Amino acid sequence: MLKVSVHTGDLEQRTLANQVAVLDIAYAKQEAIADYMVALSLQRSGEMAPAVVSSYPRWSASLWDLVARALAQALYRTDTPPKAEKADRRCAYATRMCAVIEQASANSRGVELGTMRLVQTGQRGHYRAEFREDILGERSGEFEYGCKDLNPAELVLRAICLAYFDADVPGPKPKLIIPPALNIDGVDRFHIAALDEPARTGFRRYLTLRNSPEADSAMPAATDYVRFLMKG
Repeated sequence: MLKVSVHTGDLEQRTLANQVAVLDIAYAKQEAIADYMVALSLQRSGEMAPAVVSSYPRWSASLWDLVARALAQALYRTDTPPKAEKADRRCAYATRMCAVIEQASANSRGVELGTMRLVQTGQRGHYRAEFREDILGERSGEFEYGCKDLNPAELVLRAICLAYFDADVPGPKPKLIIPPALNIDGVDRFHIAALDEPARTGFRRYLTLRNSPEADSAMPAATDYVRFLMKG
């Protein structure tokens, strides 16, 4: 399960006291094309009705891509939320916010996978967002966003969209990463260099954690990759 917590202030000062939103993302169906149950809780509004992100290809894109789609479903019950309002001098605003993606499982809790720092730059409603994640590294973007009543979860949604899609709504859903395979001595294999990130690093880690003899292979078995996509 993934937990995304949103806080006022900077990452180093985050506590339960300044937590303003929590998004939980859990599998409804764990397969190569997965379904996720999402639950959003806001400081002032409380828990919202659960929503679903359906038919999402695992290990296909940034974790923040999945978070954006989860927020869109939780807030608007659609993959394409309405266009954001234009910022003006009367809009509500945040001076500084941050968000953290953590992984929680039966064997581990609080493993940090990604962070976001957001600061207002100069004018009201003008922001810069900086994202970091475990495999895909860093990304940043500047944007305008303003509304009469600030919703911190929606501000995070718009920040992700502007940084990753150069728009205020999510882009097309990513495609499942499937490399071409060759039959070598009766075994279907593929060249690991043909995998795009984050699938390549995720698959390498999957093999290493299982002490697989294929862990250092340049041409691992396609069946191992299928198992990784299904349950890794």
